[in-house]
Amino acid sequence: MPVLKITHGNRSAKMTDYLFSQEAGSGRLQAVGGNVAGRDPEAIEREFQETRDFYGDKGGRQYYHVALSFERSDLGDLKTPEGAPDYERIRDYGEEWAKEASIAQGYDYLVVVHGEKEHPHAHVIWNATGFDGRKYHDDKHNLDYLRDVNDRLARNHGIQRELDRVRDPHRPSDKFIRQAERGGDRYSWRMDLQDRIREAGSRAFSEEEFKARLKARGVELRIRGEKYSYALKDARGKHRVAREGRLGEGYHREHLVEKFAQQKEQLRVDPAGYRLRLKNEQSERYIWQRDLRGRITEALKTSKNHDGFQAALEQRGVKATLDNNGRYRFEFQDRHGLVHASVSAERLRPGTNGRIASRLQENMERGTASERVTSASMTRAAGREARGLVASLMREMESSGHEPRGRAADGPPTREEMRDERPRRRDGQESMDEQW
Repeated sequence: MPVLKITHGNRSAKMTDYLFSQEAGSGRLQAVGGNVAGRDPEAIEREFQETRDFYGDKGGRQYYHVALSFERSDLGDLKTPEGAPDYERIRDYGEEWAKEASIAQGYDYLVVVHGEKEHPHAHVIWNATGFDGRKYHDDKHNLDYLRDVNDRLARNHGIQRELDRVRDPHRPSDKFIRQAERGGDRYSWRMDLQDRIREAGSRAFSEEEFKARLKARGVELRIRGEKYSYALKDARGKHRVAREGRLGEGYHREHLVEKFAQQKEQLRVDPAGYRLRLKNEQSERYIWQRDLRGRITEALKTSKNHDGFQAALEQRGVKATLDNNGRYRFEFQDRHGLVHASVSAERLRPGTNGRIASRLQENMERGTASERVTSASMTRAAGREARGLVASLMREMESSGHEPRGRAADGPPTREEMRDERPRRRDGQESMDEQW
């Protein structure tokens, strides 16, 4: 899901200069859009200032700015067939967001797409003073609204929400990867601890044996209430402590205890399968909870009701049932042949039942993900055709020499009217304020 951050300031000229600044060969500035596009930073600031001067806005906030950051691993339809970011589509996304957030209709606004360091992101900046003279109002509820608009658009473009994304908990952070690429010995004590826990847990048949295997690997297991915490001395000799919640769901007590019982049963029933699983886990890290969540997510993309959801899950090897309280329970066989029966949705993640219900309702009202992507593509094509028609009509009006119609008495002034009615400084006059 694109990350949305909002800021504001009292120097819009400085912000526009930053958006257009670019070092030679950096590939930073990729695309520009908005209703003030096609002008240089000085002209854009001049138009912002004209609106503020017309309504006598001489202080306070001059602009608002939103940054929409995208992950290359999840760009939806905002990428080329080769998988690279499509900066033109990202610009269209920013313009679409401005329209849905009721910014494009009432304010001077600009969309600038940056792509430095292969990190695509769109900047949307708009004048704090609108065409009707009102200042843009910003508070916590407004921020929630802007984020909701972003979430809705992202789903329309095939970009997954954070809930939907199936991520590898053992994958190092982007920051750690960038540090490693720059060279040098980069050590992560948390990844070291995860490796030791995983090695000990893959061969344990009970909690006591797990604790002993951890101790042999230099890790102390502590049980606080119903949860685990781990302590070790890292490679630099520093004492480290981490609770299970900081390491990922695969390191939670309830998951590990269940795993110990399953491993014991697998060794008794299928010794060859047990040995094969140990061999596979050394080269491929696997967590069945994330596998199950991934199958559920895929099934939700094409389902509009419970029956369709249940059928889609059966095609993916998962059996779904509803208990007496209307909560989902799942049964499936994981990649290693272990059967997981009566797995509650809330165990996969708190609030999953509600999210499943809301997604099915959304699909019923607005169509499935594939249908929304097709609809969004048709809408963008129609929008491009409409913009071309409007442009051709405007050219015909200009070439015919007819004067444009005047605005309604209660409508916002045009840009030309603002310029005509701006205060003019006369010779020998000390202040423009007096003339106004």
